[in-house]
Amino acid sequence: MMSILQLRLIWRRLSLRLSWPAMLFLVMAQSFVTYLLFCLAGEDALVANPIEFIYYNMVVVSTVGFGDLSPSTDLGKAIVSFYQIPSGLIIFASFISKMTQLFIDIARRNMHGNNDFSHYQQHILLLCWDKYSTAQIIALILADKKRRHRDILLCVTDDMENPFPEITEISFVKISSFSDAKELERIALKEAARIIINGKSDDETLSIALSIATNSDNKANISAHFFDKEKAKLLKTHCPQIECSLDNSAQMMVRSMQDPGSSQVAAQLFSTLRGATLYCLQVPQGTPSCLFSDLFTHLKKQHQMILIALSSFKNGDEMQLNPHKDVQVKAGDHLHYIADERFFAEELLWLDKK
Repeated sequence: MMSILQLRLIWRRLSLRLSWPAMLFLVMAQSFVTYLLFCLAGEDALVANPIEFIYYNMVVVSTVGFGDLSPSTDLGKAIVSFYQIPSGLIIFASFISKMTQLFIDIARRNMHGNNDFSHYQQHILLLCWDKYSTAQIIALILADKKRRHRDILLCVTDDMENPFPEITEISFVKISSFSDAKELERIALKEAARIIINGKSDDETLSIALSIATNSDNKANISAHFFDKEKAKLLKTHCPQIECSLDNSAQMMVRSMQDPGSSQVAAQLFSTLRGATLYCLQVPQGTPSCLFSDLFTHLKKQHQMILIALSSFKNGDEMQLNPHKDVQVKAGDHLHYIADERFFAEELLWLDKK
């Protein structure tokens, strides 16, 4: 003879194997049969209002038992005792078990990076994992309080679990390769608006950048970090749209020696965690051309912004740092500025507006 515990385990396994349509059918069938039996028993008070019957049935099968509704005939009480409660409890317990397993599976897939993110739009992709820099990158992104809300997806090829399960803004996915078309579709590469490539080595960064360059949106902002200037130059030759950043620790040490405090200035300019920070915006279409000196004075007076650089290209190519006062600023140019917070182009009072 099987024990009650063994029977429960067998039923639990069977319920987990049921598909959701089958589970829904069982729930509806139990309610419908109960409704018909009450109609035959003359329980008019329980079946007159379908909504009230559904409420009563859920109260009974969930064992809540408010007692505000109950059968009045002997046959009705027999139906409750020998059919509604036994069948309802079994199906309700199965439904709860299946729901619990669903949430466990979702959490497990999130921890192991098995979820599908092909539905993402205009999101930020962080490619590769580094235990020293990735956490700092995420902290800096989230610290920008005026950033446009975008989903952040950390993509790795390492055999690891989600390193940031407590940060709800971060999703995690583990893929087999950055050159696999199906895997790139799973992370919605073509729909990504921002992509950061931060490999464990320059060779890895170069390989990933070359792989994804042809599959990403041409309008996406892609940045890759290098230590070797020649590797960065090679990538720019093949993928000029990618912005390459170089490690500048040696230059920073020399500059700090020559001009004390330089490292502190640089650290604050590139950090969104405190104080004035370096930002960039594009001059909107339709804005009349003007002198850099006029725009510098105007934005400083109106918005407490300090313009420091100008480029015609989104990735900063042909950057003019501290441009001459007579340089023309035109629609489509990219302005780099220092401010206490990020400004969007539509928030600014441009020279042609009164």
